[in-house]
Amino acid sequence: MNHFRTLVPALCAAILTQATPAQAGSPVPYSEESVALGAQLFQQRCTECHGEDGRAQVDVISDATDLTWPEDYYSGSASGEIFKSISKGAGVAMPAFGGQLGDEEIWHLVNFIRSLWTEEQRETFKE
Repeated sequence: MNHFRTLVPALCAAILTQATPAQAGSPVPYSEESVALGAQLFQQRCTECHGEDGRAQVDVISDATDLTWPEDYYSGSASGEIFKSISKGAGVAMPAFGGQLGDEEIWHLVNFIRSLWTEEQRETFKE
C-alpha cells in the first residue's frame, strides 16, 4: 500500500506535464514535401474562407484572417498556436478541424501557412 501513495502522485505528475502537440512544437519538419501536402489540405479545407492565396479577400467570411500577415493573427502566430487554432478552432467563425484531421495533417497545414510568410516573418514567429 505504501507504493501506491508514491506511485499515484508520480503518475499524475507525468501525465499532467506531458506536452500536447500544440505545446511541443512541430514533429513535422518544415520542408518542401510538408508544404506541398499542406497546400493540398489547404485547397480542400481552407480556401472557402481564406481564399486560394490565403489572403482572405473573399466575401464569404467577413472576418477571416489574412494568413500572409502573422502579425494580425487573432490567436497567435507561433507554430503551436496555429496548430491549436486549426485543431480546436479560433474566434467566432473558425471551426475545429481536430476531429477531421490527424495531428500530422494539421502540422502540414501549419507548414503551408508559414510558407505564405516572408523569410523574416518565419524567423520572427518560430515557436
